[in-house]
Amino acid sequence: MTSVVRVIPRLDIKGPNLIKGIQFDGHRVLGTAEEFAEIYDREGADELIYQDAVASLYMRNSLHDIVKKTAQKIFIPLTVAGKWRLSN
Repeated sequence: MTSVVRVIPRLDIKGPNLIKGIQFDGHRVLGTAEEFAEIYDREGADELIYQDAVASLYMRNSLHDIVKKTAQKIFIPLTVAGKWRLSN
């Protein structure tokens, strides 16, 4: 039996920035989610997951524009994790 491995990166987003957690005690800004989505698409990821790391903390829903921009640039499935409102 052959093993199938799927690569599905999760990108944590805070505001307009892609962030990386540092030992559960902070974060570091890496760039924009759109830039990294294009890299993962080009490198062969099977899917991407976007998660707004602080959306519920600040009661916001800021991924609409980022998702729209990313969807125009990549050709793999894009999943958005967390609370998603269709209208403000």
